[in-house]
Amino acid sequence: MKRDKLIKILITIFIVCIPILDMLRTTSFKDIEIFGVALIELINISLIGLALILTLTKISIKKILALFLYLLLVSVYIVLHYKNIILFDTNIFSRANFNFIRESFYILRVYVLPLMLLFVLINNRDIFNKKYYFKMAKYLVIVICFSIIILDIFKLSFISYNDNKHFVLYNLFDYFLFSGDYKQISARGFFDSANELSAILLMLLPITIYLFYKEHKNFNVVLFVSQFVAMILLGTRTAAYGALLISFVSIFCYGVLVFLKKEKQNKFFHKYFLISSLVCAAFLSISPFMLGRLNDGMPDFSIKDTAAYEDISKTDVKDLNKLIEKYQSEYMINEYFLKLYPVDQDFEFWLTIIQRDKSLNNDSRLMKTDILTRIYERNNNDNDKYYGMGYTLNYLDLERDYYYQFYLFGIFGLLLFICPYFILLGYLSFKIIINFSSNFKFNVLMNIMSICLGLLIAYYSGHVFGWVGPMMVLVLMFGLLSSTILSKKEVLHNV
Repeated sequence: MKRDKLIKILITIFIVCIPILDMLRTTSFKDIEIFGVALIELINISLIGLALILTLTKISIKKILALFLYLLLVSVYIVLHYKNIILFDTNIFSRANFNFIRESFYILRVYVLPLMLLFVLINNRDIFNKKYYFKMAKYLVIVICFSIIILDIFKLSFISYNDNKHFVLYNLFDYFLFSGDYKQISARGFFDSANELSAILLMLLPITIYLFYKEHKNFNVVLFVSQFVAMILLGTRTAAYGALLISFVSIFCYGVLVFLKKEKQNKFFHKYFLISSLVCAAFLSISPFMLGRLNDGMPDFSIKDTAAYEDISKTDVKDLNKLIEKYQSEYMINEYFLKLYPVDQDFEFWLTIIQRDKSLNNDSRLMKTDILTRIYERNNNDNDKYYGMGYTLNYLDLERDYYYQFYLFGIFGLLLFICPYFILLGYLSFKIIINFSSNFKFNVLMNIMSICLGLLIAYYSGHVFGWVGPMMVLVLMFGLLSSTILSKKEVLHNV
């Protein structure tokens, strides 16, 4: 009994620390180290590690052996992965700085640690029930959203599209008068990344909506509205459009369930949720975010200076450098990419870039992917496909997960670090289907929506896999679904 209580305390402290530690990442606190390990990371590792050790004392030998086998495979992979990445030709990309300890630690803290948390949650379903997860989800929404809104009102919030030095000059009340760049009025509180927050809040919103339905409390109305407003304030397409889409999909799902008599009609939810959603949608429609997007229009990709394209095929490396420097705006090439991957390091690549459709060059995500793909091709190592080129390649996040993880960790890395989530989702989906009558409920649909949103966002806008906060929230959503679908005594061999 004491052991279970201690496990619950450790995991609760960990969840409570998620938003707090994320805010501390924007301060000098992130630089505090103990034995060369950042204190922020040490806190996460210690809490989950202790909970894992205590869990091992109460589960079957089969589960312990399954975990040991997984960790053994990870260890073997890390060795083979590092042996492969040190063969990388640094003449191709000089920023690469391979280090075994840094590479291994990154893999363990960012990819393996969330899976260890998932192992703890699933094997302690007698401790972590639905009520517990709902409390933790509500806590995360309160801390994240209220802090964003309050800090924005007092103009103490960081701008979403800027570094950790610039505070907003305008607040929520300026929305109705502001006519400048909508990015300047975006706000992320004291948190480290607007994109990470977008992923987190998108995964939590279906749970907030379910609690709105389940608990007839005015505070849940305030919580939903606050989360919707905070997602608009973030100013990312994922958050703003996602909040609107999820709200209307949720009310549709609720309507279908009521029609099929799987849920009772909830007048409180039906009335206040619909009103709240329409008010928030109206606020979104007049927000600088929406007006800015509408006024942006389509960029002009027409050729404005024909001299930039004359006799390109006869250009040599030295002349190409001068040509791109002179007509950089015409080719729509961001200067950052030229510094990241200089022209003199790959003449053929940049010659192709300036001759192709300019709209492709204007897409920063595509440019990052094109450069990394080119680096992968030029390295010409067949084993990169299986083991990847490594995190210590020091390349930019592609903002499109799965592709990014493939280039970093290869097929075997994807199988070890990403596939477990899909395997578990498949298993839980199977359990739902075989007992469909009792599982076709609003709470289950909202929970599945949370998980699927996390996995889809990872593909379309990234910032889920490889980012501690979003990955941990995704794990919590899996824990909630497992506690709902699986019996407390059921042995889950897939994890």
